[in-house]
Order: sequence, then structure tokens, then C-alpha cells
Amino acid sequence: MAFVLSLHFSVLAFAEPGLDVSLVAVAVVFLAGNAIGSAAPTPGGLGAVEAALIGGLTTVTAMPADVALPAVLLFRVLTFWLPVLPGWAAFSYLQRREAI
Repeated sequence: MAFVLSLHFSVLAFAEPGLDVSLVAVAVVFLAGNAIGSAAPTPGGLGAVEAALIGGLTTVTAMPADVALPAVLLFRVLTFWLPVLPGWAAFSYLQRREAI
């Protein structure tokens, strides 16, 4: 649910004031996008998830692509790339302490 809300708020951040985006539609697009991304041979569905989410948002919600693209990229930065930083810091710390 947190990922769906994160995608929904990312969409709302770039949406024009008159664009009404349903939370249910965003949830359906998110679930379909992640299902497609799990079949991709890249780690975390990189590339496939973004394409599926952009395609789904433009198709299901009739959202313009110039709104869907930055919303999906913001969503992926926040949920895919940003969590890498604390993991990398923890890994470096544990290596320096010879814990791993």
C-alpha cells in the first residue's frame, strides 16, 4: 500500500490541477507494472517497470505522457534508487569492521 500511495502522490505532484487520478486506477497500474517487471531479466525490473507504469498511466488514466514520465521517474528514484544509499553505507561500515 505504501508503494501505491507513493506512486499516487508522485503522480499528483506533477498532475495538472484539472486532472483527476483515481487511487484505484493507480493501484491497478502499479500491480500490473510490477507483474510485468518481475518477468524482466534486469535487477528489480529496471526499465520494464518504468515502461509498464508509464504505459499504464497513460492508457488507464488518460494521463498525458509528459505527466506520467516524471511521476514514474520520481517514484522509482524514491523507492528503488534512494534505499540503495543506506544499504551501501551499512555494507561499507560492516566491511571496515570486518563483520562481513
